[in-house]
Amino acid sequence: MFPHSSNLTNWAAERQFLGRFYQSQGMRDAAHVSNDCGPTSLAVVLNILAFQANLNARPLDKTALLEAAGLHFWQRLPDWVPSVGGATAPWGMAAAFNLWSDRMKLEWRAERHSRARRAHVIEHLMNGRPVTALKIWKNGGAHWVNLVRYSAEKDRVYYLDPNPWLEHLPPEKRLQSQTWKEFDADWSRACWWSRLLGIHNEIIVYSRLI
Repeated sequence: MFPHSSNLTNWAAERQFLGRFYQSQGMRDAAHVSNDCGPTSLAVVLNILAFQANLNARPLDKTALLEAAGLHFWQRLPDWVPSVGGATAPWGMAAAFNLWSDRMKLEWRAERHSRARRAHVIEHLMNGRPVTALKIWKNGGAHWVNLVRYSAEKDRVYYLDPNPWLEHLPPEKRLQSQTWKEFDADWSRACWWSRLLGIHNEIIVYSRLI
C-alpha cells in the first residue's frame, strides 16, 4: 500500500518510485492524443499493486488490458466512433479492473463512486489506497488520472497522468501535482453529456478484500 502522509520519510525516493509506473495513453496521430486514458490508468494501478504484492507479473499496458477485458460498447466506446472513440465509462473502469484483479490473483476490488466528496478521496489516499478520478475539461472532453498521494500540509494532490507529453521526462518528474482547488475545478465540472449520463464527481476506489 502507498505510505501514509505521516510515514513519508523520503519524498524524492517516492517520486522516483511512483514515476516508474507512468504509462502514456498514446496518440491517435501526430497531433491528437488518444482516448485511452482509462485503460492506461487501470494498467498503472494494477502494475503498482502487483509490484507491491511481489507477484512478479509481467507489466500490463493498455493494449494487453483491453484485449482480455472484453468491455462492451456501453462500457467503452469503440475506437471507430469519431472524436470520442476509446472513451471508457466509470462502470467500464470498475469492471475491467475487477476482471484483471481476478486473473492476476490480486486481492483488490474496484468500485465506482459517483457524486463523491473531498472527504472520500482524501480518506482513501491517507489510508494508502489509490483513487482514479475523472476530470472534465472546459471544452467538454474528459480525462482519467490516478491520484496516489495527498499532502495535508499543502492541501495538494499528487497523481500519475497518462498524458503522452510526459513520456520523455525522467521518472521523478512524471508525478504531477495540483492544489485541491485546482483539481476540484476539473473534477467537479459538469457538461451536457455528463448530466445526461449521471456522471458527476466520479472516482474509482480500490480496496483490499482482506
